[in-house]
Amino acid sequence: MIGPRGALRFDGDSAGLLRAVLDLHGSPLTRAELLTALAEQSGGEVPDRPVDELMTLLEREGVLVVPRAAPAKSFAIPRRIVLGISGAVAAVDAPVLVRGLQAIGCEVRVALTKTAQRFVSVAALQALTHHQVWRALWQRDEATPVPHINLAEWAELVLVWPASATTLARIATGDCSDLVSAIVTATRAAVVVAPSMNDGMYSSPAVQGNLETLRTHGRWLVHPTLGLEVAHRPEDRRPMYGPAAPPSAMLDIVRHLLVEIVPRPRLPQGEAGWERLWSTTPLDQMTWHADTVEPPLAAALEAHAGAGKRLLDLGTGAGKVAIAAARRGYRVTASDLAPSALGKARERAGALPILFVLDDITATRLDGRYDVAVDCGLLHCLPRDRWPAYAAAVTELVVPGGSLLVIAHQPGADLGTTAVSSDDLAALLPGFELVAAVPTTLSGGEARLFELRHRVG
Repeated sequence: MIGPRGALRFDGDSAGLLRAVLDLHGSPLTRAELLTALAEQSGGEVPDRPVDELMTLLEREGVLVVPRAAPAKSFAIPRRIVLGISGAVAAVDAPVLVRGLQAIGCEVRVALTKTAQRFVSVAALQALTHHQVWRALWQRDEATPVPHINLAEWAELVLVWPASATTLARIATGDCSDLVSAIVTATRAAVVVAPSMNDGMYSSPAVQGNLETLRTHGRWLVHPTLGLEVAHRPEDRRPMYGPAAPPSAMLDIVRHLLVEIVPRPRLPQGEAGWERLWSTTPLDQMTWHADTVEPPLAAALEAHAGAGKRLLDLGTGAGKVAIAAARRGYRVTASDLAPSALGKARERAGALPILFVLDDITATRLDGRYDVAVDCGLLHCLPRDRWPAYAAAVTELVVPGGSLLVIAHQPGADLGTTAVSSDDLAALLPGFELVAAVPTTLSGGEARLFELRHRVG
């Protein structure tokens, strides 16, 4: 057995015990499980002492790692990192940094300069992130039509690691001929730059001038560390100052910076985005989840309740409005575009008589008519270009004389939603009359409950 302090030889029963212990540790075992498994193999009881002594030796020599309590992720809600990689040799370690960022609770998108593609595998980065790796200004897909703008707006932190002398120059001068420098130029997020180059290049007046420019621009700069110049023959390499700080140091820096950066909420995009959110996020981590409806909405539901009245809960989520309405005697239909949301709502509703329907209100397949429709936080989550489709649907679904109750965030909520005003609703829904606008809160932000009545005739 070869360990950090040399080779150890095992013979006879000791060698047999060693082989058995290593074979059994193909998957993690507790001490009790190990002793039980050894006893089953040997057909009799195994003395504790030699096993404990062997385990102590194996742990000391680094052959087996005894796991401690797994560290919790630094961030319960994923933080958004754009990692820009340029053509320095440290780029070969980029997959290590990506995995580390994911381990502390970050969602990572990767952008490469043209030269960086010589040092790191695009396929490896895509396998780790489960997202496209961006390599050019004109590369695009349906969700990312303008990569340097879309990524710049998506990021909470842009990390350029490693940053070659060429990339430093582009960033410092606002040269947007390259994707990575264009992202840095366009973003309003914090930017961390980790220079990586030969010591002669790093100390040159041009590079030092660019670094000073970046400081005046408010960029965070990470000092280089010691490393080896791969341009030299392997036997001639000596430690030198200039290579980028290693992934472990970058993780510490990112972790501490993100603690200071207030998360900017970002709404999921499309059916797939909402389904991914509802299928992977516990309810207690959803900032908008509540077990009961807001008091103004509860009062409105009471005021409109009546025997046999039909109510449509738009974007039901976990079903709080649908449940509250069913308990007040409404005949409730609850719709959402995420199957996992409907599953959670059904579970919470129990035996209540609620019809749950998979539907997107902006492309609705609902054909019923309803006395009351409730939108508790749906409209303000929709892009404005989908508002007309929403308006057409609710106009068709709410009976003349029926009511539409909309709760939407107001300016200043800063929760990633689009504020909705009385003027917005008047322009969007000319067939409805605004009856009341009552202050309330939603997801901890300032909101209003708008009550609208569908005009008759």
